[in-house]
Amino acid sequence: MFYLNKNQELTAELLQKMIGKFSVEVQPRLNRYKNYYDGIQAILNKSYADESKPCNKTVINYCKNIVDSYCGYLATPSYISYRSENDIEDIMNILRYNDYQAEDADFLLHALTYGVAAELMYIDSSSQVRFRLINPTQCFGVYDDSLTGDLMYFIRMYKANDWDNSDLFNVDVYSDFSVKHYTMHGYNGYLHFVSEEPHYFSQCPANIFYLPDEKSIFDCVIGLQDSANELLSAEIDDYSAFCDAYLVLQGVDAEAEDIAAMKQNRVLVLPEGATASWLTKSANDAQVENILKRIHDSIYRIAQCPDFSSESFVGGVSSGVAIRYRLTGMETRAGKIEAEMKKALQRRVEIICGIASLKLGEEVFRDIQIDFKRNIPEDLTATINMINALKGSVSDATLLGQLDFVTDVNAELEALKEQKAANMEMYGFGAPSGSDEEEEA
Repeated sequence: MFYLNKNQELTAELLQKMIGKFSVEVQPRLNRYKNYYDGIQAILNKSYADESKPCNKTVINYCKNIVDSYCGYLATPSYISYRSENDIEDIMNILRYNDYQAEDADFLLHALTYGVAAELMYIDSSSQVRFRLINPTQCFGVYDDSLTGDLMYFIRMYKANDWDNSDLFNVDVYSDFSVKHYTMHGYNGYLHFVSEEPHYFSQCPANIFYLPDEKSIFDCVIGLQDSANELLSAEIDDYSAFCDAYLVLQGVDAEAEDIAAMKQNRVLVLPEGATASWLTKSANDAQVENILKRIHDSIYRIAQCPDFSSESFVGGVSSGVAIRYRLTGMETRAGKIEAEMKKALQRRVEIICGIASLKLGEEVFRDIQIDFKRNIPEDLTATINMINALKGSVSDATLLGQLDFVTDVNAELEALKEQKAANMEMYGFGAPSGSDEEEEA
């Protein structure tokens, strides 16, 4: 995260220093996070001086499992919703146009993997407001160094052409009112100003979401991840060496060609008095298994993420309440992530409302509530009993909102009203068709 005094101009020289610092101090760490999520981990660099020795490189990708578990728990499509007492149909149409449910899930996925996620707002050729995720390794924000910490600039760097060997990069600098375009050769090259154009947003049209510690959610278990890979790979190496190398021939005077022929034909030709046997070695498999289990349990405990496939998690679980108790540690961490993500989503809505064509005031986006629901099995019986018990004390809209399968509460209330009216007419309880006095009665 970069800071700058709001009274100081972001010159080309200062911008060049920031890009150089980002490429040296930040970008390698983000690329490492991405590699570990993709399974490109330290074990793949393993080698032995003896090239004939088995060299297995096994990856148990806990990092991806932890990220996917938190992402599914917090941001499964349709589990993040927007509501307001004001009319926000224009905003919801823009969100739907951008497929916001999938975008929200990918937004969180980037943040969990890199520790930071960024999206850029723009106007497409159809004059529609769009937002799109930007790879965190290609962008960063510059914030006001005052207590407000407002986003002043958003810098995006990307190759001018991915289909040649040129090191030419385009650099776009977004401010509150305009976009400046530069070019540079490499991350340490000189910046050449190209052009400047205004944008149609009332503030810097970028949205950046940081995890609380600005680190990947699996950063705390990378060391244990490497240990698990090394231990399992070494165990497989030992097994491979044992299977390939320990046939003992006694009293046999054989050349290498003879041994190769016997191996190929699977026939042993032994002279009189010679013997063949396997040389076995003692291996403490239980010890290795215990170490792997301790590492496995430590990874999930430190990451505060349960192993959903383990018998210890699913065994004996009979209700959603029991699952919630077992998710207490994960919920504690998820609550902090949700708070940061909610601020980012609110800023997205604020930027959308800043478009002049919508003519929406500040009170509109400030009144919008963003609700998160956890993706865990629900005890519908307990929920229905709770709704029945609260009838008359809580509004029908609030009660219907407790049911996951009701996606639009207002539409459901309207449908219920029409159904009641139709039932009244069907059974003859509709309004009487008599005189005015009878109608008044």
